[in-house]
Amino acid sequence: MGEKRIHWKRKPRVIPYKEVNQLTPEEQECVRIAVKVLRLRYGGTPKLARAMGVGTSAIYAPLEARGRPSAGLALRAARLAGVSVEAILSGDWPPDGACPLCGRVASES
Repeated sequence: MGEKRIHWKRKPRVIPYKEVNQLTPEEQECVRIAVKVLRLRYGGTPKLARAMGVGTSAIYAPLEARGRPSAGLALRAARLAGVSVEAILSGDWPPDGACPLCGRVASES
């Protein structure tokens, strides 16, 4: 009865905030494409930034090699495009063959 019981407890792995907030490289590329299409539709970066409620650097930086699009930018782009965030992140929006200005898909005849 004099034995002391040892309780083993594994420490939970804490995921750093940076890892949780980052998009995969494929998702980043899909967000870049969506932002480029929206930039064409809204008539330039300043107008798109105003419509999204962000500064112009939030649009310019992810489109250049030095910046990464964030999940927040993907959410704002999805709201502006009227589609789900999943459609933006998976690359389903804009559809293949769609006009970048109006969104109309050319019919195959």
